[in-house]
Amino acid sequence: MPDAAEIYGIVFQKASATLLARVLGADGNPITPSQITAARYSVALVDDEDPTLLNPVAGHWDVPLSPSAVVLATVQKDALWDVDETGYNFRHILDITQAPAFPEAQRTYRIEYRLTPQTGQEIVVRFRVRAI
Repeated sequence: MPDAAEIYGIVFQKASATLLARVLGADGNPITPSQITAARYSVALVDDEDPTLLNPVAGHWDVPLSPSAVVLATVQKDALWDVDETGYNFRHILDITQAPAFPEAQRTYRIEYRLTPQTGQEIVVRFRVRAI
């Protein structure tokens, strides 16, 4: 399994999004909240001319999260997950009450989560979405 893979999707402009993933630790098993000491996320607008250039989205840049707010204790398989039969152990619903996460339509955004485990390397979970 690759160590790095972006998850692609479509979101509505100025709306929230529920982001789901299955995140494995270095041992190949799903991570749990007790294994993570810190979590942060950032949303950035991807430059149309140069996809390596990112413009931070106000109110959604380097935001701390409680690990238990995004990492689930067990793998879930419910109506939200249609990728496979295994399920997900990472879920975050972007809070847009203070600022929109995807302010411009027909633009691409990168949502990046950085999870700090008790031991080992930082875990990066990334999504790349197109706002419509």
